[in-house]
Amino acid sequence: MKKLLASFLIIFLFSTNIVFSEQKIAFIDMDKVISTSNAGSSILKQLTDLNKKNLKFLNEEEKKFKEKETKLISQKNIISENDFKNKVNELKSEINNYNQNRNKMLSDFNKLKIDNTNNLLKLINPILVKFSNDKEIAIILQKKDLVVAKTQLDITDEVIKIVNSEVKEFKINK
Repeated sequence: MKKLLASFLIIFLFSTNIVFSEQKIAFIDMDKVISTSNAGSSILKQLTDLNKKNLKFLNEEEKKFKEKETKLISQKNIISENDFKNKVNELKSEINNYNQNRNKMLSDFNKLKIDNTNNLLKLINPILVKFSNDKEIAIILQKKDLVVAKTQLDITDEVIKIVNSEVKEFKINK
C-alpha cells in the first residue's frame, strides 16, 4: 500500500505543471495621440480652418442684418406703416432662415468633426492591435478611465511615433 501511495504521489507531482502567469497591462492617452500625432493635428488644423471660415461667413451675415435693421428703422417715419410692417416681416423671415442655416451649419460641422475623428481612430486601432501583439500586452486602457497608474505603463509616446510613421496624411471628408 505504501508503494502504491508513493508511486501515485510521484506521478501526481511530475504530471502537474507549475504555471506562473503575468498579464501585461498598459494605458494610452488617446486625446494626446489625436492632438499631437501628425494625422490628428492635421485634422484639427483643417477643422479649425473650416470653423474660422464658417464663423467669418456667419459674422458677415449678421452684419448685413444689422445694417438692414438700422436702414429700416431710419425709414420708419418716411414709408407707410403697412410697408414698414411688411419690411419688418421680411427681415424677420430672413433672420429665421439665417438661424436655421446657422444651426444646420453648426450641426454639420460637429458631425464632420466626429466622423473624421472616428475615421482616424479606425486607422489607429489596427496599429494598437499590432503593438499589443508585438509587446505581448493583454489589455490597453484609456488614460482618462484610470485613477492611478505607474507611468511606466504609459505607451502613448510610442504609439504616436508609430502612428506618425504609418499614417502620413489625413484629409477631412466633407
